[in-house]
Amino acid sequence: MNYQALYRMYRPQSFDDVVGQEHVTKTLRNAIAKGKQSHAYIFSGPRGTGKTSIAKVFAKAINCPNSVDGEPCNECDICKSITQGSNSDVIEIDAASNNGVDEIRNIRDKVKYAPSQSKYKVYIIDEVHMLTTGAFNALLKTLEEPPAHAIFILATTEPHKIPPTIISRAQRFDFKAIGLDQIIERLRYVAESQHIEYDDEAIAFIAKASEGGMRDALSIMDQAIAFGDEHLTLQDALNVTGSVDEASLNALLNDVANGQVKDAFARYHQFIAEGKEVNRLINDLIYFVRDTIMNKTAQRETEYDALMAFDLDTLYKMIDLINDTLVSVRFSVNQNVHFEVLLVKMAELIKEGDAPVANPDMHSANAHQAPSAPQPAQQNNDVSSALLQRLEHLEQELNALKQQGVTSTNTPPKQKSNSRGRRRSKNSYSMTQIAKVLDSANKEDIKLLKDHWQEVIDHAKNHNQKALVSLLQNSIPVAASEKSVLVQFEAEIHCEIVNDDDEKRSNLEEVVRSIINKNVSVVGVPADQWLQVRSEYIQNRKKGGANNASQESANEPEQQEVDIVQKAKDMFGEDTVHITDED
Repeated sequence: MNYQALYRMYRPQSFDDVVGQEHVTKTLRNAIAKGKQSHAYIFSGPRGTGKTSIAKVFAKAINCPNSVDGEPCNECDICKSITQGSNSDVIEIDAASNNGVDEIRNIRDKVKYAPSQSKYKVYIIDEVHMLTTGAFNALLKTLEEPPAHAIFILATTEPHKIPPTIISRAQRFDFKAIGLDQIIERLRYVAESQHIEYDDEAIAFIAKASEGGMRDALSIMDQAIAFGDEHLTLQDALNVTGSVDEASLNALLNDVANGQVKDAFARYHQFIAEGKEVNRLINDLIYFVRDTIMNKTAQRETEYDALMAFDLDTLYKMIDLINDTLVSVRFSVNQNVHFEVLLVKMAELIKEGDAPVANPDMHSANAHQAPSAPQPAQQNNDVSSALLQRLEHLEQELNALKQQGVTSTNTPPKQKSNSRGRRRSKNSYSMTQIAKVLDSANKEDIKLLKDHWQEVIDHAKNHNQKALVSLLQNSIPVAASEKSVLVQFEAEIHCEIVNDDDEKRSNLEEVVRSIINKNVSVVGVPADQWLQVRSEYIQNRKKGGANNASQESANEPEQQEVDIVQKAKDMFGEDTVHITDED
């Protein structure tokens, strides 16, 4: 086979040829020039960023007799043999298929022998994270006390799977994704070297689709050239990657923005019929929304303006929806359904969200076509109102974050240490307060609260009390009296906020009062500890110690003995109390 793939043909043969990893190549070149190379290296980073290529260049540089400033000459017999893969002193091992103890023991047995034709033996272990625990243990001793003539280079895309004992015995270099401009420049160089005509849009798209991997970029380019009969066009690149051009995406999102979901479905199925891939299409949508956000932020006009009329919050939510769909699609056998649901969700998000707010400094020709756009006479007032609401929301969210432990670096955390000192280190609730509620709990009051609790949550939503809405999510009253209510919270941090934050608790009590026309104090209990708390309370009542947790009630006259079983049924409901015979 005479033809060689572009990524093999243009594989770096010296440190100067490597694109985008200057922090690695400069360090290695200086170490070789000064004779201070290490006995072991870890090269970690995304695929196609030059890990094994640099490892081979390094092997040539330290063995080349004509090396200048740490660069191999690529002309001597040693350099040529390493390039061709015929040098017996440079051993490349794929740990994905040779990951057992026996393979590593074989290396350990042979590493002690001196190199046959070079100065150093270099072991390049690719995908080293695939080694078993036993294999890592077998490699450990060799890395700790290697022969003077042996150098190990461990390449991996998942460094977190390498044991710390291995990492601590090697120098680690983290490779980064190659920049878009650097990939574009390299692709142009390759195309011109191969005398291939190309469109700049095609080169830019291939660089973007490669997601920072030079090998992927060259592979896509190679495939697109073959598809397009020696002329590289954008359409060829789109066809081989299964992607959709921005004009088509703009048309699809115009259908969604105008509520024409049926037309969006038809356009999507046309994409699929043309061989487009769902995964790639979802990624293209993410980039399209990202570009729209960038254009709005920088106040740049664009011809792809399907989403330019919508505010940033709506665009952020769109990206969240698309990301969730991308995760779902990876584990689904029917990807089309997920994408169709995504189109419906985006249309509903636009329909139910705030009216789109056009940037006053932008003059998009199609901005007036967006759905629910504000009328010209109301536009300025709507913009001002939206900004004021946005500021109010940010203040509420900031207060919520502060209450959850996120404080400003310039503001000392007031009362934080004191409140922690008063509160148990183990519990986020107070048995004293819970006992006060349960002592007077009854069926009528808890039924009233349960029947109107959703109204409490809706009231907070309708009045834009976002911090309170977040607090009330997945909460439910579990016991109530004439003057107090015990609320179960799914998240323990929410329970802690209600019990310790007077302002948040006061806001919640105000909302409850507006719904049921009664003043009640709110006490929180975590969902995962409520059953235990309830059981302890009932046991204490049986023992005659219903008020042991409350020091304030110590001087009150003793209550008359009551039927504990009936009391439990009154507080928690007959369907949740079961009588068992302890004998």
